[in-house]
Parts: sequence; structure tokens; C-alpha cells
Amino acid sequence: MRLALPPIYPITDKRISGRTSHLAIVRELIRGGAAMIQIRDKETPAGELLADIRRCVELAARHGVRIIVNDRCDLALLSRASGVQLGQEDLPPEAARAVLGREAILGFSTHSLAQIRRANRTPADYLGFGPVFATSTKPGLSPVTGVGMLRRACREASKPVVAIGGIHADQIQEVLAAGAASAAVISALMTARNLARRMEQLLKIARACSDEA
Repeated sequence: MRLALPPIYPITDKRISGRTSHLAIVRELIRGGAAMIQIRDKETPAGELLADIRRCVELAARHGVRIIVNDRCDLALLSRASGVQLGQEDLPPEAARAVLGREAILGFSTHSLAQIRRANRTPADYLGFGPVFATSTKPGLSPVTGVGMLRRACREASKPVVAIGGIHADQIQEVLAAGAASAAVISALMTARNLARRMEQLLKIARACSDEA
């Protein structure tokens, strides 16, 4: 069964948001209507990050919200998160499935049509594709794909596609119209003073797009 993704998929960033914990971010995002949240953190020591993710998972479970951990299968397993987002240089989806089990949600990042075709044969539940637009939130990214390539990727993919990379409010409609099941947002949310209100605004834009389809 294809995974049903929310139209807006927030990714946390403590540095950009100015919050001291992912829990503080997750709490606001849940209040704004987020249904699935990815926790991304390359800097916090593993033990401290694990404790933070566990608190996020406990809070999210009370609201029926899924927490996905970026890169780290170990932290996803120990925190009992809903799943993991894997990059091209992380554990392959087959290995992550063996570690996390059949019920875990596996996301797999792709940056080209060739990677999409290979990812179709993996046990990943959804595929990230991008960066669709230029972004400064993740250094060393692959070249910008553009909306045209996103459209082709969505046609090629046998799994739901999450568009990612430089997506702001005025680009949500464009990426969803191209066939993406969801738009991943980082700075479009994390720079907001009121994360809950911004989350509500982005969801409203995304839902308006589906109503027009």
C-alpha cells in the first residue's frame, strides 16, 4: 500500500529556528497541524539528540503525529520514531529495513532520474527529490533539479515523491502541481517567529492546491 503523505512535510533545524531543542519546534509544529515531522541534526552530540528525539516521539504519539529521523537508523530505533530519512551515502534502504522492521517508514533521498529508477527497486516507502530550487540550508547539495525535472521524476517514480530544496510558500502550488505528493519545508518554516501560525498558513496553501485539482 502506498504511503499517504501530508502535503507539507516540515524538517526541523534548531540553528535556523533559534530554538534550543527539537521538542520546542515539534510542539509548535503539532499545534500548527503538522502530521509528519522530520528531525534533522548534524551537530548535537548523539546522547543529547537521542533524549530530545525521545521526548519528541512521546509528544507526537499523543497527537497521532509521526516523527522521522534524518540519517540515523540507530537513533530512530532507540527513540521508537516512526522511521528514517536516508541519503545516498547512508545505509541502503534494504539494510535500514532489516534494522527497523517492516512497520518503519523509510524515506530515500534522490537527485536524478537514474537514482529514482534505482530507488524504485528498494523497500523505501517514499522518495525525496531535489533540490528543486536553490537552498542554503544544506551545504554540498547536488545541482538544482528544477520543476521540470521534478515532474519527470514524479512520473518515473513508483513511490510517492517528496519535493525538497528551497521550497517557500509561493512555490508549494508549483511543486504539488508537478506531481509531488508532499513539499518538504525547512527555512520557509524555521525562520518564522510563530511556527504554528506559519505551519497553518502553508497547509492552507497546500490544501487550496488540492481543492483546485
